[in-house]
Amino acid sequence: MKFWLKRVLIGIVALMIVALVGIAIFLLTFDPNAYKSKLEEIVYNRFHRTLTIKGDIQLSLFPRIGLAVEDVSLSDREGEDTFASIDSARFAVAIWPLLSNRLVVDHVAVSGFKAWVRRNEHGKFNFDDLLGRAPAAVSLAAPGSLVGAAGHKNSQVPAGVAAQPQLGITTADVAQSPSVGAARDEAAAQDQSGTFDLSNLLGRLLPFSTVSAQDGVEQTDFQIDIAGLEVKNGEIHFYDVASGTVGRIEKLEANTGRVTFNQAFDVALKGHLVGQYPAADAALAGQALVRFDPAEQTYSAQKLNLQVQGKLADLDAKSATLRGNLAYEAFSRMLNVSNFELSVQGEVGGASPITGLDTTLVAPKLKIDRSRAELKVEKLAYRAKGKQKDQTFDIALDAPSLAVSPERASGEPVQATFKLVDPKGVLGVSMAMNGLGGDASKLTLKELKVDATDKKGDRVVRLKMTSPASWQVFRKLGGLSAMRGDIRIEDKALPGGNFEFPFIGSLQADLFKDRLDTEINAVLSGSKLNFTLNATQLKDPKVNFALVADTLDFNTLFPSAALVEVEKPSQEASASEKPAAKPAPKPAQAKPAQAKPAAPPEKFDFGFLDAVDVYGTFAIDQLQVKALHASSFKTTLQAAEGKLQLSDIHATLYDGVLSGMVTATSKNNIGLNLELKDVDVGAFLHDYSGEDRLVGHGTVNLDLTSKGATTAALTAGLTGSTSITMRDGAVRGVDLAKTLNEVNEVVRNVFSGQLPQVVSQVDMSRQTAFSLLDARVDFSLGQGKISKLDVQAPPLRITQGTPSTLDLVNSQLDVLVNVRVTDSGSDEGKRLADLKGVTVPVRISGKFSKPSYQVQWQDIRSKVVKQAVKEGLIDMLSNQKAKAGAAEAEDGPAASEKQSDTIKSIGDALKGLLGQ
Repeated sequence: MKFWLKRVLIGIVALMIVALVGIAIFLLTFDPNAYKSKLEEIVYNRFHRTLTIKGDIQLSLFPRIGLAVEDVSLSDREGEDTFASIDSARFAVAIWPLLSNRLVVDHVAVSGFKAWVRRNEHGKFNFDDLLGRAPAAVSLAAPGSLVGAAGHKNSQVPAGVAAQPQLGITTADVAQSPSVGAARDEAAAQDQSGTFDLSNLLGRLLPFSTVSAQDGVEQTDFQIDIAGLEVKNGEIHFYDVASGTVGRIEKLEANTGRVTFNQAFDVALKGHLVGQYPAADAALAGQALVRFDPAEQTYSAQKLNLQVQGKLADLDAKSATLRGNLAYEAFSRMLNVSNFELSVQGEVGGASPITGLDTTLVAPKLKIDRSRAELKVEKLAYRAKGKQKDQTFDIALDAPSLAVSPERASGEPVQATFKLVDPKGVLGVSMAMNGLGGDASKLTLKELKVDATDKKGDRVVRLKMTSPASWQVFRKLGGLSAMRGDIRIEDKALPGGNFEFPFIGSLQADLFKDRLDTEINAVLSGSKLNFTLNATQLKDPKVNFALVADTLDFNTLFPSAALVEVEKPSQEASASEKPAAKPAPKPAQAKPAQAKPAAPPEKFDFGFLDAVDVYGTFAIDQLQVKALHASSFKTTLQAAEGKLQLSDIHATLYDGVLSGMVTATSKNNIGLNLELKDVDVGAFLHDYSGEDRLVGHGTVNLDLTSKGATTAALTAGLTGSTSITMRDGAVRGVDLAKTLNEVNEVVRNVFSGQLPQVVSQVDMSRQTAFSLLDARVDFSLGQGKISKLDVQAPPLRITQGTPSTLDLVNSQLDVLVNVRVTDSGSDEGKRLADLKGVTVPVRISGKFSKPSYQVQWQDIRSKVVKQAVKEGLIDMLSNQKAKAGAAEAEDGPAASEKQSDTIKSIGDALKGLLGQ
């Protein structure tokens, strides 16, 4: 027994020695590079991609079996462009675990990994075809001969060589190669002859397997276990055709702990993100405990800590951090998040820059299960603050608890606040959502509550609104069914100090039809107001609206502006009627005038017209704007393609009719084409400016255009014309007939040495009555020229002379008017008989606010006047003026102010006479 046992043991040892020697001889003579062409052929047959291995495949035996490849690339499907490449890769495999159907890799080191990821216009990636599964394993044959343990030459090729898991090469694909099938048959015959075969071992060692890892798990319980993965100098390029996004991650470095399916392992990576569109230049670094199971398509990242610093499109992130635990199940499309925190600090550029941005999103628990239509949220909180130009904002949102399922929906009240502070005031908005109910298919809110306050100076506007709300998730339909609230305006300028009006309405959105509809009914000062709106193509909305009101008083809504504008003229009027004793200190009035230019001019921008498409109508029975009032006001508004047009304007006002249109463009071009026909011009001017310079009815036409972003720019660009025609009216403040009578008396008494005074002060009790006033002014870039002036004021006729210019840019005028006696039959005409047929030129010049005028004695074509001028009339008038100046100095500031106001009033009256 011992003898036979001894022989058996010796035989086993000898057999093992022979086997080991055979294995050594086989491995020492085995050339893995012989498989390059066959491997490239298999990859192309399966994926229609070109695999290129330019470097050598190196095989090492001790202390572990290792494999190294260099300069490997894989092309895009059906193309020559490179999809992925590596400069070099090395890994070592433990031998004994292979016998138990386990692939244990000691360490994988990849250097120079590059990938070009592309997504087409349909959302498909250029690697989608690589994610397919392989149903079975195949055999792999290589050309050339192998030497077996017995040293005999044969053509055996390892059978059952496994494919790389990610490639998923199938039996059918490889069977297409005749050489592979022949090699398989030959290998089977040699197996039966007892030849030593390492095909299974080599198949597991080759870097590109024809069986996917997932199928290995499902069919053979084959397990992959990598002790560690190291990637250096990696680079991933990305191009999205649909969005045009172009970018890459460069200098990518990654290290992992032990990697195996369905077990968590550590991952640490860092790299640099570079984007061409949108522009990006940011460093990123992260670490997490990662777990994935391709068979179940479950992925998770626990203890995630991702940090980004740099430029991301318009965001210049000083710090952007993402922390938390994330888990995703692809089959059920379930996202489970815990201890989630996203924080960003930095600056935002672009069209609406933000400085000092600080925003955070915290969600201790968030679960979204789309397969079960479930949502769970606990203690979600969002905060954001920053500064935009001269405005600071602060946003807060809190959702303590929400739970939505197919059976029911419930939750605690959700609160949101928004605060905006600027130099003009404060805007605050708070919103609360209470009483969440319904289920996952239809959500309801018992109450949606909005409370907003806008405070600017002494003016406060408050809005309060409540409404039940609903939303049908699958139909994408819902809205506010019963809006109810009120708006309260508090302002010292309002009667009683405040004004309040209630409103009711509804709002409904249908996202399937891409439509939004709303209707608001309000009561303003006892009159009804109805506003309806519908919008379609909500991504780029087309809006239609209609506003119908019994009475609309803008003074109630905006009292402060109306009060200031109305009071200004009244103060000027009172100053002219009551010469104050204090206007003498002119320097004191100059100080505020110097302070005003310090404030930048208020700008307006119509650029928003490029992004809107609006059509609407207005119908208002009674309209009040400042002191102006109109009835039966109607117009149509249309804004599209960068153009705004108020057309078909029609209103009854001041015994006449307003008609015409107003236009504007996104380039700040503005146009007016208006006609006020048969209106009470005097009453209109009184309500518009507070002055009573004209009396009578007539027609005013405005045809003007301009361009600019400020009032000054619009004034400088004013081009077009304005005209006025009046009958049976009067110019108040001056009586030119009496003035010419005084001129006639001067001429008569020039040789007596006692010149009567020519009254040049405006007296509102005086007026120049006319039967016809017809005037036209043409403008070009803010410069006006009186092209026509014809005033028939029997016995006088007044026309324009040269110069006749109005400089709107510098607020000054230089106008010569010719006054002529045409009728000596009336009593007034008889008194002016000496001047019949004589033209008396009067020149008005200076600032609009303070013009001066004088009779152009040298240009009066009268022998008597010319003789008087030759005899010293002008010198005598100058001496008279000097004496009047001395008397004014003795009388003090009051007289000075009176004369100043008189000159100003004469100028204003003549401006009114000229249609200005």
